[in-house]
Amino acid sequence: MVDQDIASSQSTGISTGTSGMAETLSEGDLFERSEIKRILDSDVAINTLLARLKQSLLTCEEFTKYIKKKYMFEEENVEELSKQYKHFFSSTSATAPSLRRSIQQILQFDGKMAQVKQSYISALVKMYEELSALLLTMTKMRKSIKEKGRRLEKDVVDSIHIAEKAQARYNSLCQDWEKLRLTDPTKTKLTLRGSKTTKEQEEELQRKIDAADLEYKQRVDHSTSLRNSFLNSERPKIVSELRDLILEIDTALTIQLQKYTIWTENLALNTGVTISPLEESKSMRSIAAKVTNERDLYDYLNKYNKQSKDSILVNRNLIPVPYKKHPSMAKGQLINPTGSFTVNSSRNTNNFKNSTTSKSINTEGGFHSNSSSTYNSPANSVNNLGSTKTSLANTAIASSMSGIGMNLLSHTDSTGNQSPIDNSSMFKPPSLNPGNGIGKPGRIPSLATTSSGVSGDSGRPLSHIQTNSSMPPGTQKNFKTFGVPLESLLEFEQEMVPAIVRQSIYVIDTYGLDLEGIYRKSANILEVSKLKEEIDRDPSNISMILPPKDYTEADIYVVGSLLKAFFSALPDPLIPSSTVPELKICLSIDDYNTRKNYIHGLIYKFPDAQYWTLRSLMFHLKRVSEHESENRMNIKGLSIIWGPCIVPQNDEDSNDINFQIKIMEVLFDVADQAFEPE
Repeated sequence: MVDQDIASSQSTGISTGTSGMAETLSEGDLFERSEIKRILDSDVAINTLLARLKQSLLTCEEFTKYIKKKYMFEEENVEELSKQYKHFFSSTSATAPSLRRSIQQILQFDGKMAQVKQSYISALVKMYEELSALLLTMTKMRKSIKEKGRRLEKDVVDSIHIAEKAQARYNSLCQDWEKLRLTDPTKTKLTLRGSKTTKEQEEELQRKIDAADLEYKQRVDHSTSLRNSFLNSERPKIVSELRDLILEIDTALTIQLQKYTIWTENLALNTGVTISPLEESKSMRSIAAKVTNERDLYDYLNKYNKQSKDSILVNRNLIPVPYKKHPSMAKGQLINPTGSFTVNSSRNTNNFKNSTTSKSINTEGGFHSNSSSTYNSPANSVNNLGSTKTSLANTAIASSMSGIGMNLLSHTDSTGNQSPIDNSSMFKPPSLNPGNGIGKPGRIPSLATTSSGVSGDSGRPLSHIQTNSSMPPGTQKNFKTFGVPLESLLEFEQEMVPAIVRQSIYVIDTYGLDLEGIYRKSANILEVSKLKEEIDRDPSNISMILPPKDYTEADIYVVGSLLKAFFSALPDPLIPSSTVPELKICLSIDDYNTRKNYIHGLIYKFPDAQYWTLRSLMFHLKRVSEHESENRMNIKGLSIIWGPCIVPQNDEDSNDINFQIKIMEVLFDVADQAFEPE
């Protein structure tokens, strides 16, 4: 209904506007007025009208460009809007909260408004095509009339110039004849054909004067005829054509402008009817008013009352631990010869996980199986939690002791008697410096294939990342280290820097700072792959990164290659890919201090995982560069090696390695400023 009314008003408006304009012009007879006729009959008429027609053409061209720009923008907007709104709240069900359902229904109005805009876009496209055709036609006609007027005017000007030359020749001959009459009649003139008397010269000059006079008269008549024809016939026609063209293009532009306003009104009215239809209950405002937030929250919370189990209302992690003194400490001894303590096999970080019963230590230091396990499963009632917590406390003691080696729990002297050992020595972790022992320690074997994490008499050191005899919280088998997002790995380890990074940096700092070509020389691929598989099989095998007793330089190169492989395998580089635009801006800054301050602010916005890991790596690489005289690894060389490992690729050219190298060099420059000192 609205479209029909607008269509009728459109046709009526255009016809009315056109007729009104025609009446205004005809009634006024503006071009018949004396002041206008004086201009149109002058010599500047053609140039003046050409300049005015050019203004109209420029107006048409600018309006055409705007219509094209607008319909392209509207078309792109409609296309994106009709697609994107479907991607949001698409999974909203009938049981969803009223707020979510209302948002989904309101977003559907965007699709309806996109459909309304389709007809508006079609009208703009048609208008653009008509304006383009009008502009092209009028431009060609103006050019044709301009060339015709210039040609006719040039013919008149040329004929006048020729007549002027004929006049000048005629006047010159007449002056010569007057001079000749004033000379001595008896004097002769010597020429190539002989001497001529004055009379003969007068006769010859008279013949020339007669010929020049005839040509002079003909040239004047011709130029006068051309000028009269141009002024009385040709120029008025050209002026009339130019005037008609100006009025025609301006009238066409006026009609197109009226059509544009009518279609814009049409769009606004149809959009309004879509948003607020006659049926009030289907309007956007009524849908938004149907949101009941309090009822939604009530229904959401009430769902937990409908659950069959009440256990979901209790967080077992918040149940307090009752204090109960261990029986073994009753008489001031560490271990009661007649007592035992239990080990929870499910929580032991070493390879006692395969045991299905609890182990206890007898007075002779061996292990025996109890008839039943004292571990309480999570299905036990709340009343049994006290005994469960006591068992877990025992488990923690047993787990820490088993990680160090069960031979540390008792000491046998030379007579075969056993005596408890001192607390401080039992829980003291082994030295982090593998060089403290006699000889150099051997690499720890895989904890996934041996019966214990360390050998009591081998002298092999524990992993540098182990502050006790167990791995970081949450470490378990079947959790990969390589190719895992950095945030997931650190959440799993409950640390600020991945264990593999800290362990590798420790080994390189201890054994590899003076090795020539550290990080540049590649290690044995099979050795690196085997070590990766062991660590992915069981994270506790990170301790295998430590070199063996009789290590060689190749063992240290393996650690360097392993560290590079870890960063290269990250799904997203250590420096997030989302920062590539900011990194480009950083490289475009010429001032050294401004560039450092810019990337400092960018690093400050990094997530904690990327910030602290990058901090550890950069300080380590700076230590490597400080030993350049021994390892021949300067900042430039390290940037070439490490840039592709931790810096994202240029999104415009994936082969632009210089982008990654330059960013790495900037990181070296700003490391001391951007990171907290170690």
